[in-house]
Amino acid sequence: MNQSEIDAILEVHRLAFGEAEGEETAQLAKDFLDHPDTIAISVKRDGQVAGNVLFTAFVFEDHPETKCYLLAPCGVSPEYQGFGVGRELMETSIEHLKFIGTDAVFVLGVPTFYPRYGFVPTDKQTPYPDLLTAHEAWMALELTAGTVQRLNGTTKAIPQFMQAHWWDTSGRG
Repeated sequence: MNQSEIDAILEVHRLAFGEAEGEETAQLAKDFLDHPDTIAISVKRDGQVAGNVLFTAFVFEDHPETKCYLLAPCGVSPEYQGFGVGRELMETSIEHLKFIGTDAVFVLGVPTFYPRYGFVPTDKQTPYPDLLTAHEAWMALELTAGTVQRLNGTTKAIPQFMQAHWWDTSGRG
């Protein structure tokens, strides 16, 4: 991925998350893109990146052989919202993750968006379980049958995502 593609992805997240969260989310995306195993899926419209989603490793320490990812962030530029970009991002991403043998995907996100694509609330532990107050926002998508049910115990994300404030849902609507 070249620098102009990275810049376009960061701008999508900056715009999608607005003044309140845009800069911080773009920085998180940059940190994730610096990690060699991050999966980045973008959708283009009119020759430019209209939406992007990133996936980073998510490990259940008692089940290190299970291939799981965290979905974050997922953003669509405001000018392209409502035109199927989010749907295309999700469908393309899920197909790619299935193709590479992913067992499950987890997201701490909008409970009205992700269930459209098969995500369901989960009781699996986040890296900071005491900070999860919006339980409906913690969801899983099982790509290998039976995976989520057998997972348990302590979880770990990549270092850039192991800061407590990313997992605190008390101030989110």
